[in-house]
Amino acid sequence: MPSQPPSRHFVLTTTGTDGDLHPFYELGLTLRARGHRVTLATHDHFEERSRKGGLEFLPLVSAAETQALVDQEALWSPLRGPRILARWGMRLVPRQYELLKAAVAEPGAHLVASPGVVAARVVQETTRVPLTSIVLQPWLIPSAFAPPAMMGGLSPPSWSPHWLRQAHLRMVECMGTALIGRGLAQLRSPLGLPPIRRLFCWWFSPTRIVGLFPDGYGAPQPDWPPQVVLAGFPGTVGASAGALPPEVEAFCAAGDPPIAVTFGTGMKHASTLFGDCLEACRRLGRRGIFLTQYRDQLPSFLPPWALACAFAPFAALFPRCAAVVHHGGIGTTARALAAGCPQLILPLAFDQLDNALRVRRLQQGAWLPRRNRAASAITRALSALDAGNQTEPGQPLARRIREADGLIRTADLLE
Repeated sequence: MPSQPPSRHFVLTTTGTDGDLHPFYELGLTLRARGHRVTLATHDHFEERSRKGGLEFLPLVSAAETQALVDQEALWSPLRGPRILARWGMRLVPRQYELLKAAVAEPGAHLVASPGVVAARVVQETTRVPLTSIVLQPWLIPSAFAPPAMMGGLSPPSWSPHWLRQAHLRMVECMGTALIGRGLAQLRSPLGLPPIRRLFCWWFSPTRIVGLFPDGYGAPQPDWPPQVVLAGFPGTVGASAGALPPEVEAFCAAGDPPIAVTFGTGMKHASTLFGDCLEACRRLGRRGIFLTQYRDQLPSFLPPWALACAFAPFAALFPRCAAVVHHGGIGTTARALAAGCPQLILPLAFDQLDNALRVRRLQQGAWLPRRNRAASAITRALSALDAGNQTEPGQPLARRIREADGLIRTADLLE
């Protein structure tokens, strides 16, 4: 008998590094397995794996455009990074608007978008297609009750009165609106849409926001939008649930649990950090796995106790590791929490400091500021993590995270 046609068409769209893309890809696989038609609109290097997974694909960002962004070392500057990202992204918005508008033209379509894809919100305004916003980290949701930590000294002190936190929130709104407001106006004005006054309120769906994190990681605040629903961290239904590459499996099996070191798929300017982490492993007498797609960030010749790796699925790797040193991206953070693996976070920009502070509050790791990241400091921090892990294991929290699969909950909400 012929199968029943898919009941809905979900268009999932996001941009960023692979840690931002994987949850949308895996959500697409979850929805496709339930019989829905799914289109993933994102960076074009995700096309092959998307089509292999049975998803349709819409190239939203070319490889050349992605490379032009990650080539800029200042992208990872706390103060300059947001401006660079905003200028880069706004050049793409008119084209993305037309692509997404065409993708949802058929009846029954539903947009599922990261707030950063502002073209999706404009499509929702002009077509009235249903839109669900997917938020990967609580840092993206403004609050005067629990202000997200910002890098570059832009966060209000923890002792600040509420009125000062409200003023800070208004300042952040003004900064964000100033960064992309003019570019948005050039798209919106010919469409008969009014100017944006408060970017970080406007860019969310007015009807449904799904937070892909648990309330134990980011508790809902009184001034969050009422349409926020928390689903929990994503599970591992897609590529990130695969087996370890043979060389990584063999390395893990050949000795004591290693320390994993990664600074994200979008980072190609971390030679110094990698070098200091390599030296810290040597001082501790620990083996290390150094993950980067840009091999030139590592020494040409590594000692036998160190392994360079372009990719390994974190869901399979982190349970085999003694600790993970990373930048604080939400994807890496969530996978380490789910594995119960102690974390040392060296935040660079954007949401990374906020994630680091949340991990520390959960007693699942530590972080170091930019001014204190020499090999000696990393050595001391990793040594303290190792000692603390003997008395404060992360397994109960890890088990709770693994048992609450945010992808399944999100698919239920979308249906």
